[in-house]
Amino acid sequence: MGFLKNLLSPKIGIDLGTANTVIVTADKGIILDQPSVISFHTKAGKRTFLSVGNAAKLMMGKTPQSITASEPLVDGVIANFEDAEQMIAAFFKQAVPSTKYIKPYVVVCVPFGATPVEKRAIQQAIKVSGARTVGLLSEPMAAALGAGLPVLKPQGSMVVDIGGGTTEIAVLSLGAVVTAKSIKVGGNLFNATIQQFVKKPYDLHIGLLTAERLKIEFACALRQPEQRTDSTYLVKGLHSITGLPSSSKVSKRLISQCIQQLIDIIETEIRSVLETAPPDLASDIFDNGIMITGGGSLLKDLDRELTSRLHLNVTIAEAPKYSVANGAGIAVRMGKKLAYAIEYNI
Repeated sequence: MGFLKNLLSPKIGIDLGTANTVIVTADKGIILDQPSVISFHTKAGKRTFLSVGNAAKLMMGKTPQSITASEPLVDGVIANFEDAEQMIAAFFKQAVPSTKYIKPYVVVCVPFGATPVEKRAIQQAIKVSGARTVGLLSEPMAAALGAGLPVLKPQGSMVVDIGGGTTEIAVLSLGAVVTAKSIKVGGNLFNATIQQFVKKPYDLHIGLLTAERLKIEFACALRQPEQRTDSTYLVKGLHSITGLPSSSKVSKRLISQCIQQLIDIIETEIRSVLETAPPDLASDIFDNGIMITGGGSLLKDLDRELTSRLHLNVTIAEAPKYSVANGAGIAVRMGKKLAYAIEYNI
């Protein structure tokens, strides 16, 4: 019976991200990709589950007092355990059907440097949702695996994973992290920076979803934009002075300038990690360059800007948004071959 359970139990990898949760299986690939958002309806003091994922995200910034839309993860770790538990359980119900006897083996990614308390919270939330076992894999290792870097070889590889809440920077070799940093700069901070910037010169208060759209569709990472003529983007929100709905044409040059301070931080931390790498591994990185992954790496021309600043070849992984999730899927499929990189007992 035990052998049959092991044979039938699915093996899944999870990227439990601040912005999005992605679930992959060893045989089917990506089976769920949804925003890490959950919503509740409160009536007579009783809170009931309303929606999760895409449906819940559409409510953000638009809810009446009786409805709340919650993002239970902050900087890659659980900030609200009860909400996170319900969100993960809802995602499992959608994507990973389980029974009393057949429960999945799970590998979930955690930020490098997460505390034991934060790791246990993630592990417990997934176990309660119906997992048989939950292994924890550091995000830099998962991102490198998912990006196809030769992390198991005696060769230095460098990955920069720019997620929603954090950026993970690491040098890896022989299946382990040699040196790394996790910084609280990610896509969400880019959104908030754009939101605050628009407020001053344009007297316009925009929502975070509008700021995110500006970042994805309009912003550019280049310090010196190539276009001689500045282009504009029409955004809508509330006028800061009149309090009435209003719109304004936002300058691409100014939007790109306002995010330079965040790119500066990422550059500084990459240099810091490189400075602590052993010389032989640094030599490998000089030859092979740096791989950037995560949804934040899709910021227009970020690879070109970092290449120019660091004088190293910086490339974007194929399907960078899913590098961490795919890496978790590879890890759970490899099993004992990567057992030393996965934590089960925290």
